[in-house]
Amino acid sequence: MPTSLHRPRALLTLLMACAASAALAQSAPPLPGSGGNRAQLVAVRHAVISSELAAKISNMPVREGQAFRKGDTLVAYDCALNRARLERATQAESAAREKLGVAEQLNALGSISQADLVQARAAVSVAKAESGVERVMVRRCTISAPFAGRVGETYVHAAEHVAEGKELLSIYDDSAFEVESIVPSRWMAWLKPGYPMKITVDETGQTYVASVARIAGAVDPVSQTVKVIGRLANDRGGPGGGTLLPGMSGSVRIDPPAAKP
Repeated sequence: MPTSLHRPRALLTLLMACAASAALAQSAPPLPGSGGNRAQLVAVRHAVISSELAAKISNMPVREGQAFRKGDTLVAYDCALNRARLERATQAESAAREKLGVAEQLNALGSISQADLVQARAAVSVAKAESGVERVMVRRCTISAPFAGRVGETYVHAAEHVAEGKELLSIYDDSAFEVESIVPSRWMAWLKPGYPMKITVDETGQTYVASVARIAGAVDPVSQTVKVIGRLANDRGGPGGGTLLPGMSGSVRIDPPAAKP
């Protein structure tokens, strides 16, 4: 058979091999120190604050992007009714305690039945429990910041009446962020928590030094890769002036020991 008839088949085989090589190169993990891994910043601590009351909001002193300190008021409710109920429960508890005091004096004189004495003690216990419930409800009238940080989004406004369980605002701790990266699993021979890594953030154009916080507990058996989580401090005195925000993205670089200068 003429040799020319084999050329199309040989050419097709060559093209298929090239395509397979290209696909394998795209699916393979980045080369050591290549810095090709993309990552997104995630706040180490973040939360969505929901309402524990069905009430009207009287004040929201912080808005999107504003900073707050731990213990600052994030949301305050109009709780005049709750405070009135607490006052009534407190007075009822005080009255029950006075009645118990009289009952105990009569019991010392033998002038009261044991059933009446037990009933007086039970009345104090019930009044104490009721005042405790009202006290908890009044404490819920103010939502304080569980940690220092910033407001991400607000979903309600002052003067609105919200239902119990309604999402009010999202907050995050802006002092530190985490980034995730995928690296070859063979790097686990030398990659340990505390190992340095670099992150170049697109939005700021700056490169930040971070460190490995932890390594995922499972290896992908197909790609032979493992997820690495790094921790990055939002240094206000460093590059970018502490302007890192959740959702920013960039590239991560981890240099193996042999590649370190």
